[in-house]
Amino acid sequence: MLNRDDEMTHIDLKKLEKKAFTSYHEDGIVDIFAGAWILFFGIFSMCTDRPWFAGMFPVYGLPFFALAKKKITVPRIGYVKFSQQRTSLMFIVFLWITAIFTVFGIMLYTDNSPSWVYALLHDYPKLLFGIIVGLLFFVCAWVTRILRFYAYTALILAASVIGHVFGPNIQYEYFPLVLGVLILSVGVLVLIQFIQTYPVEMEEIRR
Repeated sequence: MLNRDDEMTHIDLKKLEKKAFTSYHEDGIVDIFAGAWILFFGIFSMCTDRPWFAGMFPVYGLPFFALAKKKITVPRIGYVKFSQQRTSLMFIVFLWITAIFTVFGIMLYTDNSPSWVYALLHDYPKLLFGIIVGLLFFVCAWVTRILRFYAYTALILAASVIGHVFGPNIQYEYFPLVLGVLILSVGVLVLIQFIQTYPVEMEEIRR
């Protein structure tokens, strides 16, 4: 049984980990990564008939995300080692995201989709996009504790509802492009602020 001092230490360690985790993701790199993903989806939607292939972007972009963290974030705030519970949670979320888009991609590419999938894609494509991407952004906000992602979630859901309600009266294909550029731009601004707040010597960057 923990005494009072042990309980206070445990609470302080949890608060410290939460603060470190939040700081680790306040570099704007997640925003840039997410904005680029939606931007790719918008480009695929306009240039191909299989926009869901853009869902593979997180898988292929992960090495670049890790490299950016290593070169930009770690030299400034150090390497943050999180608890096994938090690490497992992030890994499970990534596996679910990868699995969902892989299954959708395979079904659509091989034309083996169930009839209800085709019905959803044909009748509710904008709502489907908003729900799936909005849910992913909501989970990202919950996992990373980045409050901006709740705002992104609201924007994505609002855009999908507007696109569904007004239908052909608006050019919805530009919505993902606008959202992607907006989120990416916010990420760049946050990254610039992060670099200015945590300057580092050039010798550290080269390591």
